[in-house]
Amino acid sequence: MKDPIITIAMPFYNSAATLELSIRSLLNQSYSDFELLLCDDGSNDQGLEIAHSFDDPRLVRWSDGRRLHLAARLNECIDRARGRYLARMDADDVAYPDRLARQLAFLETHTEVDLCSAGAMVFGRRGRPLWRFSPAQDHAGITRSPFRGFPLWHPLWMGRTEWFRRWRYDETAWLAQDQELLLRSYQLSRFANLPEVLLGYRRERVTLRKLFRYKLLHIEYVSRQPGAVSNGWQKLQLLAVSSARFGANCAAVLGGFEHRLGHQAAEAPTTSELARWRNLWLLLSTWYGRPSSETFLPSSLLPIATKKHERA
Repeated sequence: MKDPIITIAMPFYNSAATLELSIRSLLNQSYSDFELLLCDDGSNDQGLEIAHSFDDPRLVRWSDGRRLHLAARLNECIDRARGRYLARMDADDVAYPDRLARQLAFLETHTEVDLCSAGAMVFGRRGRPLWRFSPAQDHAGITRSPFRGFPLWHPLWMGRTEWFRRWRYDETAWLAQDQELLLRSYQLSRFANLPEVLLGYRRERVTLRKLFRYKLLHIEYVSRQPGAVSNGWQKLQLLAVSSARFGANCAAVLGGFEHRLGHQAAEAPTTSELARWRNLWLLLSTWYGRPSSETFLPSSLLPIATKKHERA
């Protein structure tokens, strides 16, 4: 069998409510020379049955019944990848039809770039658009404040498979695996963001416990980097910034508007972007007469975000 050009890695855990829509969005791609690796990380819902419900030879599915967590499963996908390029995808997000084609064309013509991502439409329950993620596009902009985080969203990553094999995921990292990897690799790599929206990024609910663990782990990852926090003043600055952001997050969640949790590069979508998102959601949620468990609400077309926010 001829090897595909692109391997898509999509480990999943208890994603039965969203997995079908994500798979549909990948089977709807304008570029078709890919394999989709669906690795079950010990789910106890119907996710594996949903993965097997699609009759397409490009889907590779497996499960060993164990819970190893995301980083270990991503490394497993990297080891199994047959494609020259590897793309990430989360089991609750939605890929735009030209996502693979656009990123592949970019990487083929920008051979100096190791890893690229793009803009995203952030959406809530039943496809409600919230805001548009419009990050810096060049390496300098993406890496301007590495110890505060990289605006390079992992569900949109695509890079050469050899790069992922060089910079494998840290399997001790159970949260923020992507930021930990970027911190290790950015000085010896080149990153880029495509300007257009290529993904629907699901954001329905945020828990304070997960946010707190994320902030603590991010401080730990930064502290590991050589020269990152070499003195007490730098450590105090890092702790102060992280604490302030977590405090703002707590206020948002407790105030009932966690969907507005600020992010660097957040903008209100344009009318044409909203129309494109609406049409994509309607197509995928009906899928040639086969409805999904999610339905689009016509009253949810207006975005919530109306101004730029700061990073969470």
